[in-house]
Amino acid sequence: MPSSSNSSERFEEDQLASSVVAIDGPSGAGKSTVARQLAGKLGFAYLDTGAMYRAVTWHLLENQFTELDDHVALEGLLAELKLDLRPEGRVYVNGQDVTNHLRSREVESRVSAVSAVALIRERMRAMQRDLASSGPVVAEGRDMSSVVFPRARWKFYLDAEPEERARRRHEDFKTRGRKVSESEVLSEIAVRDRLDSTRQDAPLSRAHSAQYIDTTGLDIAAVVDLLWQRVIADGGGTSPELST
Repeated sequence: MPSSSNSSERFEEDQLASSVVAIDGPSGAGKSTVARQLAGKLGFAYLDTGAMYRAVTWHLLENQFTELDDHVALEGLLAELKLDLRPEGRVYVNGQDVTNHLRSREVESRVSAVSAVALIRERMRAMQRDLASSGPVVAEGRDMSSVVFPRARWKFYLDAEPEERARRRHEDFKTRGRKVSESEVLSEIAVRDRLDSTRQDAPLSRAHSAQYIDTTGLDIAAVVDLLWQRVIADGGGTSPELST
């Protein structure tokens, strides 16, 4: 992985020439689907940072590594990690397609703890900034606006009522073949919210300059269109509808 200092320096140099749409929010707010579709509509690349942390979590689980405070051993595992995010949404770890494993119960139960480790967040931030420096991106996660891209041109914070988020996540799990009750998903979301918002390194929070979007009761198309209109109005992306 690239060093954090070198990556940050390159990012600072390139940031004025880069277009970044940063989308944050809690689990189940619809960030991934909205960001992916928004990126396609704008003609930007899509950066799924949640998938990156899930992939790291999967990698650690595969290596039966649980001692997250053992930084020497963790450094070794991170050094051998080769993460590849494909344009079609597939995620590869060391050449293996792990996409279908990223929403497993095992990964779900560990990803918040893994994401809270400062060393891991440092490595992921460096990679995220390197990816963004090569062209316009829509980046979604939990600290895109506040930490990774604090000067992003467009910042949004997506939220929804916990019950709504649980319903959406439950539907997503059913589509992926994971059998779990909606009440269990709601409990998982409550735990994830607590862990993400109380971790020491880059806790989940709404950046002061981020536009708050409550997606409760809105379908994906409506949210995507809302964000697209706001980005287009500020000079980003392409606007075939407005040019006809």
